[in-house]
Amino acid sequence: MENEEALKEKTKKLSIKEGSAHSVMDGFGLMYMTPYALALGANNAQIGFLTSIPNLLGNFFQMFSSKAIEKYPRKKILLFGVFFQLLMWIPIIGIGFFFFYRSLNSGTSPTLIILIYSILAVFGAFVSPVWNSLMRDVVTQNSGAYFGKRNRVIGFVALIAMLIGGFILDYFKETKLFIGFCLGWHLLQELFLYTS
Repeated sequence: MENEEALKEKTKKLSIKEGSAHSVMDGFGLMYMTPYALALGANNAQIGFLTSIPNLLGNFFQMFSSKAIEKYPRKKILLFGVFFQLLMWIPIIGIGFFFFYRSLNSGTSPTLIILIYSILAVFGAFVSPVWNSLMRDVVTQNSGAYFGKRNRVIGFVALIAMLIGGFILDYFKETKLFIGFCLGWHLLQELFLYTS
């Protein structure tokens, strides 16, 4: 019993680190997806699709999370979803590379971004109910105090990441905007690997 409680405490601490890493992804990456699409030549309709389609698909695929929990361990589902969510950043960066350095069509680039970002959002949304289920088993007492502390920490980290991302983009806006996006996303991946 004591060992189980120690594992729960360790998991709660890891959850704050994981939440902070997710906040960096949110602050450095997801918050700047619309500016990235605009830099790739997206029009108003494409920006509308970028902000609506990923959320719609993500919510739809959450329905399948409960079926997955019945068949597979939650940890395996979480690792699967987070790994493939991280992999989606490679084509997102690749699209920018081909747009800025290989003259990829400005009509094609935003469409590809919408597609890849939608897949990223699906993986993120799919694991969300699984994570909630896992944390419900871990945080059995004083859940309000714990999640309040966790939300304060990850909210602060998200704000700092968003500000740093904005400063990086502002610095590179006149010269190499793509480098600014990549620098922020490189820092995001380094932090993810550090906290995993």
